[in-house]
Amino acid sequence: MTIRLALPSKGRLLDDTLGYFAAAGLHIRKTGNARAYAAEARGIDGVEIAFMQAGEIPGALAGGAAHLGVTGEDLICEKQAADATVLIRALGYGRADLVIAVPQSWIDVETMADLDDAAAAFRVLHGFPMRVATKYLNLTRAYFRQVGLANYRLAPSDGATEGAPASGAAEIVVDITSSGETLRANHLKVIGERPILRSEAQLRASKSAQWSALALKTLQTLIERVEAREAAQNRVVLRCAIADANRDSLNAALDPLGASLIALEDATVTVGAPKSKAYEVSLILREYGAPRVDSVEPQMLYGAGQDVFETVKSALEC
Repeated sequence: MTIRLALPSKGRLLDDTLGYFAAAGLHIRKTGNARAYAAEARGIDGVEIAFMQAGEIPGALAGGAAHLGVTGEDLICEKQAADATVLIRALGYGRADLVIAVPQSWIDVETMADLDDAAAAFRVLHGFPMRVATKYLNLTRAYFRQVGLANYRLAPSDGATEGAPASGAAEIVVDITSSGETLRANHLKVIGERPILRSEAQLRASKSAQWSALALKTLQTLIERVEAREAAQNRVVLRCAIADANRDSLNAALDPLGASLIALEDATVTVGAPKSKAYEVSLILREYGAPRVDSVEPQMLYGAGQDVFETVKSALEC
């Protein structure tokens, strides 16, 4: 049995996702023309690729049509798919904030308290509540309920949300942004101390999909590859020669820096260390008598994936 992995069908999110999995040993490419949704996957047996619109992936996961999926946390939360899925890993790309933006001309509105006052005054003046243009109806409603904002009406947006105030379709917007440039170009400013949500791409597993023993084995392989890649990102392997090296003494000196002895064979010492601490670790090794210290940046560090797999498997109730 294969597992179905749903991926975004286009854009920067697709490119970053293909690169991410390629680094973990799963090579995916579209087959046919640029608009085709067919694909092939090499490197891990039993993986079938399904390209979908990013907004469709939460539903596919919640309904069990896909075993795994990559999409933004904002879409998972908006489509209310978090409880129907298990987070395997936040992937570190596709970062964007869900924010509240108002016209720059509203010089007295900077906080949610200011917006609450402005919304109440707007309703008295115009006889109807402020309109909020957004694609994120559930997240907006939940956040406004949390902060106590009541004088508003949601205006569902299917197009360029940031243009709603200029066109007269809404007074304020709630939208996703990575840089804020589009909002500023439309003469809008972000208000509030923090975003409604800080989002990034996530790899999630479906609780509703059929998880056979073979599917779980494929999932374990994928997780171990992903975690090996992640573990290698911030680590370095240092090698040197130290005559009469003492394992316990070396480990005691390395531990405060987050480093550890990987192997000690005769006079050959191999140490794993955080990249940020590589120089400090090399100084310790030289103090112990190493004439020189060589470093290697690993592509994969296996071992960390087993605990992650067991946690995910338990959450899937398999």
